[in-house]
Amino acid sequence: MTAELRSLTVRIDTGRWSETVLDAVDLIVPRGRITAVLGGPGAGKTMAASALTGQLPAAAQVQGQVLINDEVVHDQQWPRLRGHIVGYVPQEGVTAFDSAETVGAQLRKLERHHRAWSVERACAAAHYPEYALDLLPQQNSGGQIQRAALAAALLPAPPVLIADGPAASLDMETAYHVWKSLREYADSGAAVLTISNDVRMLTTGGFADRMVIMHEGRILAAGSTAELSDSPDPYVRAIIESGH
Repeated sequence: MTAELRSLTVRIDTGRWSETVLDAVDLIVPRGRITAVLGGPGAGKTMAASALTGQLPAAAQVQGQVLINDEVVHDQQWPRLRGHIVGYVPQEGVTAFDSAETVGAQLRKLERHHRAWSVERACAAAHYPEYALDLLPQQNSGGQIQRAALAAALLPAPPVLIADGPAASLDMETAYHVWKSLREYADSGAAVLTISNDVRMLTTGGFADRMVIMHEGRILAAGSTAELSDSPDPYVRAIIESGH
């Protein structure tokens, strides 16, 4: 299964201000591969992830298409697709949970509903510690709750996984294991898109099959590390070289 943005333009218009946050973006996330989206603040990375999960802001004006497995997705279809077909790890992992229940209780509910992966398997893949299952989401550290959100996204075993900062706030060793799990998940046949500034881990670890560089709502370049290192665009080369 694949995910795709086709000529997608997103303009946010609140009535008080307006801005084009994605400008004619073409992006394909193929099965069995990790596609990593990189770029500075305001590049449009998170908005692209939101589009691929049907979670654009209410004020968004949209042109273009979102496709899952080559079929155009309409707004009313997202409740059926989100979670089961398209898993999502949000930029702020705590937003994936209800603050009134422990992480463990919420993961168990997902386990019963989807009947795919077990909580134990998902937590092991996300490297989420067992003791933290008894904590409320807000009692977790930033790195812990991000891993809990990854576990929640993996529980339904979705064929498409969109992860915004899956290894954020983690030490290098833990981040390596999280990336390794994502690599294994993609190798199992899933289409995986990640948003990360961890260029060094992506390049030296070989975790990304393809990297996409965004700037001011546009895709500047896409390709392998070697291809992007030879880019004539100094912005693209600067991002890749930051991982050396």
